[in-house]
Amino acid sequence: MKTVNYTEARNQLAGLMEAASRDREPITITRNGAGKVVLLAIEEYEAMETTLHLHSTRANASQIQQSLADYAAGNIQGGELSLTH
Repeated sequence: MKTVNYTEARNQLAGLMEAASRDREPITITRNGAGKVVLLAIEEYEAMETTLHLHSTRANASQIQQSLADYAAGNIQGGELSLTH
C-alpha cells in the first residue's frame, strides 16, 4: 500500500485519485506522521460494505463459510439459474 504525506496528497490529489481508481489499491495519507486516512476507489469501498453486510449476521457468515468449504472440497453441483419475476 502506498503511503504519502498530507502535503504530497494535497499537491497530487488528482493523480492519487486516478491511481486509486485505476489500480484498485488503497493509498494511505498521513499528516505529521499520524492521523492516517485511506484514499480508496469507490468500487472497492462498496465491495467492502457489501462484504460487511453479508457477514453481519452469524447465520449469513456461517452459510458463506460452509459454501466456501464445500467449493474448496469439490462438493458443488452444476446447474443453471432461472431468473423469473
